[in-house]
Amino acid sequence: MEQINFMKMFMAMTDIASETREQKLANRERIVFATHGIIKPQNWDTLPMEEREARIDNMLEATKDIGK
Repeated sequence: MEQINFMKMFMAMTDIASETREQKLANRERIVFATHGIIKPQNWDTLPMEEREARIDNMLEATKDIGK
């Protein structure tokens, strides 16, 4: 659970530093898939940017109450 909170904290920090939408998504992907227990789907790189963003946003929404 603590790892999820650290992941969200790092994502918030990199979101501030990201200048473009592509940069923001790339940073989020690196952080999410570096988190223990989260596995990158085999077809991830073939998905459109909008779908990848939506999936990461859904994961963040699903974990919003963790650690409270």
